[in-house]
Amino acid sequence: MITAAGITRTFFSTRNPLRDSDGRTLGVLGISMDITERRNMENHLRRAQRMESIGTFSGAIAHDFNNLLTIIKGYSQMIRSSAADSQFLTSVEQIDKASDRAVSLTRQLLAFSRQQILQPRVISLNEIISNLQNMLHRLIGEDIEIATHLAPDLWPVKADPGQVEQVLMNLAANARDAMPHWRQTDS
Repeated sequence: MITAAGITRTFFSTRNPLRDSDGRTLGVLGISMDITERRNMENHLRRAQRMESIGTFSGAIAHDFNNLLTIIKGYSQMIRSSAADSQFLTSVEQIDKASDRAVSLTRQLLAFSRQQILQPRVISLNEIISNLQNMLHRLIGEDIEIATHLAPDLWPVKADPGQVEQVLMNLAANARDAMPHWRQTDS
């Protein structure tokens, strides 16, 4: 490696003795090739492969974790619907809130496992919102009402549907968490 004017370059060099017809060494014959870009590309490829492995691993974990969260959410909602004791009900609501936060983290892991490769296409925002309403109701809870007013003449947009859904879910979760009744008190 050679650094000149603040720029470091990497070279691949070979040297062999230069001999005459009698075999006497006259000097050294050397060739150097600048391989800086090649090294940079190799390092970039290694990082991309590591990120792909991490993404695949996190995706698998997220799917398994999501299955567990579905069970936890189901049981907590069953208990909540049959609970009469308000203190017990508050504890079950805390389990429900924690599982909602875990669902959000799981979605982020799944988004990461896709390595944020966007696949934009022409979509209807009204359709995305309509399809997402049931999930948003489950995400924010039964105590909060969602009012949707779709514009009938809304133009289509070119966007990644998964990213749009993620933004909408994050907005809904943040709005829910900002409500005084839902605020978490840390002790």
